[in-house]
Amino acid sequence: MACYYKYSPIQQSNQASKCKTDINIKVKCNDGNDDGNRETDAFRAVNTETQIIEEIDTFYKVLFQEEQFDIGDIYNSNNSTFVPRRSGVYYVAGTVTFLADDGTIPYRVRVEIRVNGVSVAADNDYWAEIDDQFLYVNAINVNTILQLEAGDLVEVFLTSTTPGIIETNTPNLSTRFEAARFR
Repeated sequence: MACYYKYSPIQQSNQASKCKTDINIKVKCNDGNDDGNRETDAFRAVNTETQIIEEIDTFYKVLFQEEQFDIGDIYNSNNSTFVPRRSGVYYVAGTVTFLADDGTIPYRVRVEIRVNGVSVAADNDYWAEIDDQFLYVNAINVNTILQLEAGDLVEVFLTSTTPGIIETNTPNLSTRFEAARFR
């Protein structure tokens, strides 16, 4: 078995050596008493109701009604918005499962992450070769790392060139919004 350690002479010289098995890991845990020293703010929310997309080429705000967790009180499930309480660098992701009303015609669907109303990250999916014997469900994921200021408004939007629905979050279909602050 070979072991390599970042910046180790073993890795640089590729010489065989005995692996070190002692590991010293420091873990900081939150005991539930919020003393302002927590390491991370994070949330994950999912869609619990089908959302209808009727108008083509129109942006719809994607709704994520159920908070699965919210460390730092940064997510509002009433209006599906993430508002960081502390400035910093955040990983932000949104996944939307879309089902077209007519799955036999080619279409494009776009999901965006917006900060204060401005698109900062997006993903487009285009479906052209469609076999009418199968039901196609399209899961579009957009994610990014952002430098956010306390009080920024972060949301997920979707547009499509065909009518359809945003599916609810289930074990097989994923419609979710999540973020975490880096230390």
